[in-house]
Amino acid sequence: MKVFAKITIILLCILLASAAAATSYYFIATRGTHLETEKFSLAQNCAVILDNGGNKVSEINFSQKHKTVNFAKIPTCVKDAFISAEDKNFYSHHGLDYKRMIRAAFTNLRAGSFKQGASTISQQLVKNTQLSNEKTLTRKLKEIKLTRQLEKKYSKDEILEMYLNTIYFGHTCYGISEAADFYFGKEPSELTIPEGAMLAAVIRSPNNYSPFTNSEKCLNARNSVLRRMFTLGKISESEYETAKNQPLPQPRETSFSSDSYLDAVYEEFQNLPLFSPYKLREGFRIYTYMDKTMQEYISQLTTDADRSGKSLIICDNQTRGVSAYYSTEGNLRRQPGSAVKPLAVYAPAIEENLISPCTPICDEATDFGGYTPANYHDKYCGWVSVQDALAQSLNIPAVKILNELGVEKSCAYLQKLNLPVLDTDKNLSLALGGMTEGFTLPELSAAYATLANGGQFAPVSFIRKIESEDGEILYERDPLPVRVFSSDTACLTNKMLRGCVQTGTAKKLNTLPFEVCAKTGTSGTEKGNTDAWTISYTTRHTVGVWMGNADNGLTNITGGGLPCHYAMLILKKQYQNAVPKNFTDDPDIVSCTLDKIAYDKDHVLRLASQNQPTATTFTQLFRKSNYPKDQTSDLITGSYSLRLENNAVIIDLCQTEYYNYLIKRENKSKTTTIFEGKANQSFQDSTVKVGEKYVYFVRPYFINDKGECVYGDEFRLPAVIIPKKPKDIPDNWWER
Repeated sequence: MKVFAKITIILLCILLASAAAATSYYFIATRGTHLETEKFSLAQNCAVILDNGGNKVSEINFSQKHKTVNFAKIPTCVKDAFISAEDKNFYSHHGLDYKRMIRAAFTNLRAGSFKQGASTISQQLVKNTQLSNEKTLTRKLKEIKLTRQLEKKYSKDEILEMYLNTIYFGHTCYGISEAADFYFGKEPSELTIPEGAMLAAVIRSPNNYSPFTNSEKCLNARNSVLRRMFTLGKISESEYETAKNQPLPQPRETSFSSDSYLDAVYEEFQNLPLFSPYKLREGFRIYTYMDKTMQEYISQLTTDADRSGKSLIICDNQTRGVSAYYSTEGNLRRQPGSAVKPLAVYAPAIEENLISPCTPICDEATDFGGYTPANYHDKYCGWVSVQDALAQSLNIPAVKILNELGVEKSCAYLQKLNLPVLDTDKNLSLALGGMTEGFTLPELSAAYATLANGGQFAPVSFIRKIESEDGEILYERDPLPVRVFSSDTACLTNKMLRGCVQTGTAKKLNTLPFEVCAKTGTSGTEKGNTDAWTISYTTRHTVGVWMGNADNGLTNITGGGLPCHYAMLILKKQYQNAVPKNFTDDPDIVSCTLDKIAYDKDHVLRLASQNQPTATTFTQLFRKSNYPKDQTSDLITGSYSLRLENNAVIIDLCQTEYYNYLIKRENKSKTTTIFEGKANQSFQDSTVKVGEKYVYFVRPYFINDKGECVYGDEFRLPAVIIPKKPKDIPDNWWER
């Protein structure tokens, strides 16, 4: 017992000492911490937007659109939504919910990570308005102290009113007044049960739960709040059932500014997860990648042939920054059509060593297990090279290659390019850009910039950095490229897309005096087109053009038409003073001389023999890891045979596709040339005489690039004697 008593005393002393130490640390860490009541109101502030030269291009004045709403004018159902979602015991605790804190602590310990929070509405108000965003013990202790002060100084209704007037709702909206106007076009007093529940859901994660950027997540979160309101008795069952079936709001034209580039800056700004939006309420500067000259140019760019909406973008390949952006339809997700082929099919297949640019493939009507795609106007070309199939945007070869590559593998590459594909779209029609949602113009342009950057991907961005009013850097972009394709794969794909410009669907760009790679794409039906694309790039910039209508109104525009013309105009303007450098070859690319006869006749890739005539060869580029190994046998050492048919000598030749032949004949000690030139598999000598002996000499040759005859060895064939014809025997020989 004495031992137990001693242990107990020791433990009590340790506990008391720990408590004393903790108390001392609390008072030391929070010394001088007090509420700054002026921070409960938004400061007179603005955000200044600057271009890539540091020049001011716009300003957002938050204080002008912010209005404080009196507590009495906020519907009870809206207050209940926030209390149900964030702090059900708000009116019963004194700022700190100890039971909830203990429960959250155990939950996080079991999970081994931060899964559940325990901040009350009072704590959130303090954290958002009074403190920094750092996650430290000192900050948490200050939060606790300030929360106690808050609860002593203000009533619960006053705390809830300040909370609702300062909480961040995404899309640069602070407070319920801005949120009600932005999302619903209403005053807070007009908000309904489902609308209040949606706003209460959005604040949990404005970037993830906005109805305008992620409607499915928002709907689930809103209905979760409604269910909690019903469970807590805040709404009736009928109100719950009615509310959860109400649709989410749709973006309104007044929700966005008229400037496309600034719209994109705001959208990117509100999705930056690296800092608390409350840090930005005191005014800040947003530095962008905008090239003001090009921005003004594309904003005013139009043609007499315009007959739909359009979106235009210019991206700097080195910084991955957006130099200029303009859209009449908004940043929509659209079906990419054939513009997806290089990214989903050709580059991945090259990377997987399934194809090379010159790989032959048959373009013919094909049934892929019930899926029967067709070419444009149902025209088929037969055997073509992969690079020609891409240049002419043939559909069947693309589907064949995807079928060999595998849809899952293709989607894995697209995922790395930040082009995710829905599970329902994972089928062979992906090769032709058939998908439910599609991609935005910035997303697709960023993926193409990967090819211009040697196979390394990084998303494009409008914002370079953000500074506070006093010069503190709050955010600075540091794109970390991720390798998607090997540099040699990117090099070969670039050359193929250069072919699209030289001879293919993007040939409107071939008038430019510098190297351009491009791919076009068109989506639609037999009645008309909904989407037309041209994505082009040089070594310095990627230029994307999309044409169509937000309401899917049909046009007759194709990707190789007006979008390609717009891309040409933009590139011409971009490089009016200095042209970009040409693309360089990758060291892991090799040049191989191939047998053209085997390629055209047998549709195989085979190295030419050492002595093969140059007229029967052609040169192509390959990855070092995937060049042909088979080689045509030494042509100059062929084999020949001789036979008699109907008193004529027939010499069977070989490799007549490759060589001309010189044939001599010896008869009665006299040698004469009886044939010289191109033969067709065999040569027939019908000038022979019965009973005489003949010896034939065969010598292959070809004419080189200088016009000279290059002869092979002469082959002597066995001598042949032309037999005498037997006398005819009369039918009635027995009667004689």
